[in-house]
Amino acid sequence: MLKNLSIILLLFVAHQAFSQFNSIEFRKELASVHVVKSTEFKQEAKKSVIHPFSQKELPMEKELKLASLPLDDFSLTSGFGYRSDPFSGKTKFHRGIDLKTKRSKVLSMLHGTVMSVGNDPILGIFIKVQHGNYESIYGHLSQPFVTKGERVLPGSILGISGSTGRATGDHLHLSIKKGKEYVNPVLFIQLILRLSTKEEAITYLSKP
Repeated sequence: MLKNLSIILLLFVAHQAFSQFNSIEFRKELASVHVVKSTEFKQEAKKSVIHPFSQKELPMEKELKLASLPLDDFSLTSGFGYRSDPFSGKTKFHRGIDLKTKRSKVLSMLHGTVMSVGNDPILGIFIKVQHGNYESIYGHLSQPFVTKGERVLPGSILGISGSTGRATGDHLHLSIKKGKEYVNPVLFIQLILRLSTKEEAITYLSKP
């Protein structure tokens, strides 16, 4: 009887031990399953992977500009030709156009070379850029970003607009010269924006 009781007790303990062993193994499996966080981490990491640029996004693939407007945003306040001088009231010839803006980036309209950067009592801080037979002049700047001899592209930042020199407020004075003759900047801008190829631009800018 005692022997049978011992066998039953032994079986009971073995059964309990087996159950405990199983529960330990089960907890171990849970612990290993807990590693699923690393999978989640990988999934999150995949979301944050920086994908390579597509061809359209690569800077070198961008289409080269042939021409640019002198400002991103502006309004014409004074045209080319005779006008009433805002200081003296006398009729004088205005050798450019005035574009109203406020501390804006001034952009080169064409490929060219900076011929001079200076400060004039009337024109204020100015920049002159040579484009073939044409020269563009940007006046009343608050600060220049280029130096003499520097090569620029259409859209290159030349400086920041301002009200230096003789000016009634923040604006950009823009003049265009062909040789020694001043031409209407509005007509010039309209023409250069119609150019479709580099060869066409070179031909136009090289005309005597």
